[in-house]
Amino acid sequence: MLSVPRLFSLRVVLFSSLLVVATPCHAADLSLDAKARGLAHYIMAVCHDLNAENLQAISEYEQSVKYNGFEPAPRLKLGAYYLRMDEFNQATLQLKAVTHYSPKVSQAHYLLALIYSSEHKFNLAASEYETILKNATLDDPSNTDVYMYLGQLYYAQGKYPKAIEQFSKILNLDPANTSALYLLGSVYADTNDHSKAIELFRKAVLIEPENSEALNSLGYTYAEDGVHLDEAIRMVRKAIEIDPSNGAYYDSLGWALYKKGAYTEALLTLQKAESYIKDRTLFDHMGDVYKVLKEYPMACRYWNKSLDLDPHQDLVQQKINAISPALKQYSKSEEPLRVQRK
Repeated sequence: MLSVPRLFSLRVVLFSSLLVVATPCHAADLSLDAKARGLAHYIMAVCHDLNAENLQAISEYEQSVKYNGFEPAPRLKLGAYYLRMDEFNQATLQLKAVTHYSPKVSQAHYLLALIYSSEHKFNLAASEYETILKNATLDDPSNTDVYMYLGQLYYAQGKYPKAIEQFSKILNLDPANTSALYLLGSVYADTNDHSKAIELFRKAVLIEPENSEALNSLGYTYAEDGVHLDEAIRMVRKAIEIDPSNGAYYDSLGWALYKKGAYTEALLTLQKAESYIKDRTLFDHMGDVYKVLKEYPMACRYWNKSLDLDPHQDLVQQKINAISPALKQYSKSEEPLRVQRK
């Protein structure tokens, strides 16, 4: 099993983007009186903020916005207050106004992302994070961390060409970056370009021989292709030595053993993987092993467990359908055949 790539924390780049305090940038088309009044109310609001007089501060920020709605600072403060009060609609209204008039104010994008995440609007949240990271790449084009975060965001969204672009930028700046080599290889593996994936995993292992993720992914990709099985088994066993509680690694080892024809050992290894993880790919593998051992009810059981985790697996359903004649010889007390899923 290809282990899920660990996602590096976005906090560093996000919070570093938030350190810049939004300051008034007066709009040219407002009268001097409106600007002055807006600024005066903003200063009063800040004073109330410092004294923890929240209601008074909110009132003054609202007055500041009334006189000068182009300023990002009072709207940003209002958005933060409304967010803490769980008044998401009001917070969103203020923060979207900030991003409209001042698109590069990262604080507003970050707070909007928090709101969208809490509302389970994950695509909108991801869009706000993407904006923050894109702005960061413009500010510091040589910062490989930003490309890493943006690449992982695209990877998680299934935007593989964009993920490939970001990870490739890292490798152009730092060819020995094993994290980028591993993640780029994972993208290619997920898009079934195994030759490129293998090339990248091998480079990562050559540079960092103790990289358990690259070792596992290289071994699993070999097993998937049915090639270099002895090397695959050796690599995955080394990954397990480094990280002995990683269930995905035991699944990879079990799958390589299955491909080599060591079915009993494969089953024992996959059962150990099951003690650590519950995963659709693992259950599919266990079904395959049980089938070759002619334990058809158990095969059906594990394929059904795989479908329970992801019903949209036509190949797994086809496997169940294919063994239905063999299941008829078992009593009704055995695992029933799952009906065709729609």
